[in-house]
Amino acid sequence: MPRPGIPDPFRMRARAEGYVARAIYKLKEIDEKYRLFREGQRVLDLGCAPGSWLQYIAARVGPRGLVLGVDAAELAIPVAPPLYFIRGEVGSLDLEAITAISPGFEVVVSDLAPKTTGVRDVDQQRSLDLSLQALELARRFLGSGGHFLVKIFAGPDLPLLAAPMQQEFRRFRQVKPAGSRAASKELYLLGLQRLRGPQGAKG
Repeated sequence: MPRPGIPDPFRMRARAEGYVARAIYKLKEIDEKYRLFREGQRVLDLGCAPGSWLQYIAARVGPRGLVLGVDAAELAIPVAPPLYFIRGEVGSLDLEAITAISPGFEVVVSDLAPKTTGVRDVDQQRSLDLSLQALELARRFLGSGGHFLVKIFAGPDLPLLAAPMQQEFRRFRQVKPAGSRAASKELYLLGLQRLRGPQGAKG
């Protein structure tokens, strides 16, 4: 984190380039390395507020694609096709509402984070819970060959998320993008090329 009085270069860059949050550069770095997005894809973005990831993904998939954002908070950007938004908690979503917009997705990304307490073990457990909920949604909606990116606070229970992802995806990576603050415990786990389609059916 920049020292007091020293501007955050990622925040300044986001403002200059028209993005609503600095988080866009974490996703951009991962995408540029692993090529998550392409034109025409359908993408599910969990924990999308205020909307910088949505802005980036919508530009990457283009007008023939579709991007559905989900968050309990409101967005700071306008919503119009190919961009859609459902407001709600990830653990109690109406799955039919998602299906009505798209029955499946080629990429699922999650930047979900808990309200932090300052107690490390509590925050790590809450982050793990959210990440596992995101994994369940990916299992439900992600097609064979699809990609899943999820944020988690690093801790001793990390294997509870990493192990199933290693089994369910052809390639697995742990990523700490430059845009993540050095003091932050956040990591991104990336599963590339899902081996099976939704609900365990072979793709």
